[in-house]
Amino acid sequence: MKRVIVVMVLAAGPALADDVHLRGGGRITGQIIEQTDDSVTVDIGGGSITAKMSTVVSIEKSTSPLQEYRARAAKVPAGDAEAWRELARWARGYALSSQAREAYREVVAILPDDEEANTALGMVRVNGKWITEEESYRARGYVQFEGKWMTPAEQQSIVADRQARQAQAEADRQANAAEVQQIEAQQQADKQRQEEERNRLDANNNSYYNNNTVNWGWGAGPGYWHNPTQQPQQWPQNPATRGR
Repeated sequence: MKRVIVVMVLAAGPALADDVHLRGGGRITGQIIEQTDDSVTVDIGGGSITAKMSTVVSIEKSTSPLQEYRARAAKVPAGDAEAWRELARWARGYALSSQAREAYREVVAILPDDEEANTALGMVRVNGKWITEEESYRARGYVQFEGKWMTPAEQQSIVADRQARQAQAEADRQANAAEVQQIEAQQQADKQRQEEERNRLDANNNSYYNNNTVNWGWGAGPGYWHNPTQQPQQWPQNPATRGR
């Protein structure tokens, strides 16, 4: 049976944090929420990470900024905006961005018009009202296109340019296809003419040999040998037929 170790955090004060050292020099810092013979899961504040025990070199326990934040947050008096502000600044100093935002949200809940907290949360002031960055862009008539904010005219220009490029690419493709088709048609026509010329020459040769034969008495034979560069030479007449 696998042995499971659950680390509990006491509200009375900061608990021990865990540094999980990995092979190759890596390290996971946070709070172990589950450990078995096969793996260890560490809460790092913005989520959790699970590592195989075969990759773990050692585990060290010490007080972590994350656990100290949680201990401090548990002690903040209700409605104390300044205490939450100081905790948010402290969390930012330790790169606890998720916890810093959490503390600043507490400040805004108490002081909705607080500039520092609203700015830290990504809010912008428009016409005296704090709104999100997205709302501010839309209020100014911007549109979001492919992850960027821009004017409608800029978006239309980008789309039109892409469409023009696509149309030109398609026109080039069709022109190339027509040129290839024309070349293939010309090659086919040349091949057909060559075939017709061969057939014509073969027909002329057959007609020539059929019209120039003599009877030797013992069978038919050619009247002369064909020589394309010279005049035909008559064969000697058969004396038995006396030239007939």
